[in-house]
Amino acid sequence: MKKSYSPNYGEPKYKSQSLVFDRLKEVFDSAIKERDELLLNQKNNENKDKIVKIDLKIAMCVKKRARLTKGGYSYLPEQMYDWEPFYEIDKRLLPKTVS
Repeated sequence: MKKSYSPNYGEPKYKSQSLVFDRLKEVFDSAIKERDELLLNQKNNENKDKIVKIDLKIAMCVKKRARLTKGGYSYLPEQMYDWEPFYEIDKRLLPKTVS
């Protein structure tokens, strides 16, 4: 028996959440860009604290986006689903997608 999936999966659960939904993607993208710049310019862990802070910000974006998304973690954008922190962070602070 086949499951039929609604084409609305991967969208906000409610229309009133669409602004927050879009903003989370923008915050995620800007944080990824900022993190990549820090990693490129890093020498001997000098920016480790900043990178960990940005990774925590990214983790919060992924968790919040999954809560708002129809279908949860299964319907996150691929970039969010595949994201992993650069330095080790306590598993309780990370989304379920990080192993």
